Amino acid sequence: MKTSTTLRLPLIAKIAIAVTFINTWVIFEETVVDRHGLWRYMPFYRVGLFCVWDAAVLAVTLLLLFVSVAPLRRHSGPTPSTTPSLPLFVKIAIAMTFLNTLVILFGWPGVLLRVCL
Repeated sequence: MKTSTTLRLPLIAKIAIAVTFINTWVIFEETVVDRHGLWRYMPFYRVGLFCVWDAAVLAVTLLLLFVSVAPLRRHSGPTPSTTPSLPLFVKIAIAMTFLNTLVILFGWPGVLLRVCL
């Protein structure tokens, strides 16, 4: 059996992927669930407020991020890291992901209130 030759992602890329999943949930929630009334069929859902569904998405995303980072921390020792530096377009994509998060939190009406209250 052949081993995988894919390179390990650096931590910042894994965090950017996790933030993208959370952004996707927020956009889906605002544009589909709240606007089309699907919240009526979702138990324990609170429109416009932080609820169990938000906590579940956040918990699953953070759990997956932790599981993907934990093996990296376990094996790190005196051996140098073999992770190559990222190309410029990947760095730009990661920066755009974090910028997208800021726009969603501070530009989208009600999202920051949902997170804070």
